[in-house]
Amino acid sequence: MSLPRPRVPLPHRILLIQKGALGDVVLTTALLDDLHRAFPGAVIDFAVGRAAAPLLEHHPLVHETVIVDAAPAWRLAPDIRARRYDWVVDVQSSARTALLTAWSGARVRIGWDARVRRAAYTHRLSRDRPPEYVVRERRRLLTLAGIATGDTPPHLELTAAERSEGERRLRDAGVPAGLPVVGLLLSTVEAPKNWPLDHFARLIPMLRAAGATPVVFHAPGEDERVARLRERAPTAIVLPEMGLRAFLGTLASCTVLVSGDTGPAHMADALGIARVTIFGPTSPAAWVPPGGRAIALASANPPILSMRARKRALGTREDYTADVTPEQVLDAVRGLIGTR
Repeated sequence: MSLPRPRVPLPHRILLIQKGALGDVVLTTALLDDLHRAFPGAVIDFAVGRAAAPLLEHHPLVHETVIVDAAPAWRLAPDIRARRYDWVVDVQSSARTALLTAWSGARVRIGWDARVRRAAYTHRLSRDRPPEYVVRERRRLLTLAGIATGDTPPHLELTAAERSEGERRLRDAGVPAGLPVVGLLLSTVEAPKNWPLDHFARLIPMLRAAGATPVVFHAPGEDERVARLRERAPTAIVLPEMGLRAFLGTLASCTVLVSGDTGPAHMADALGIARVTIFGPTSPAAWVPPGGRAIALASANPPILSMRARKRALGTREDYTADVTPEQVLDAVRGLIGTR
């Protein structure tokens, strides 16, 4: 006769770790709802890199944002251990975060089953499965530990003042009230995922003719690309470069975001903004939520490349998104804003 398994005490303090790219941090916020629903009395901290920390400001389920990219793991470990976490959910599962998890002293340590790092975790999940929307994949980590998960989307919190400031920025830039606003993001962090500038330039007057107002976000490091767009589309409304919280407030005043496969597309999801995302060497199955108001457009037979391969392609002239036409993007946007 098998003996009953001992009950694990309910956690009082939980650490969720995701210190990677901004989009990954946004996507991981969906797990906060599941953890809070399972353990409503627990304090949940979120460990991130410093650049991503502003994303979590004002989030009602985050007790404290813990910065984990300022020092080697062995220097951070004493502070993590002193916080006496009962559970650590290491979504990142890098060599560095695995060490922090192992040294945390938490009785439940959840992460991905990878060679070398697997010993850091009491609960390990293999990633050897068909691709699926990454939030669903990450929720499997919680299911592994017996937590019932839901289907709530990622969530970012904005104050009323931040939303008002975002609206003001659009008005100051000359965006008229009462029309749908389509935000355009010209670049991703990986050039092979960028949509051609000529396509953006052709799309801008087409959006105006469809009754929408296109606005271009000037992201950091985009001076040359923005200047080239101005040459091709002199009447384009280009917003000034802004910080992350200001960007979120302004994005929240848009109706649709058009971009490549990049973190702000997930920010749009987390703010309830519709999006059209143009895919090249990455899989829409992993990065677009099923249902909802997100439309993926991709080449007919796109080569799906690893991150390492995409970095190698940075200096090549290969274009993985060019056969997604402005007409296709316009049709998707019109469907989202209801002007077909």
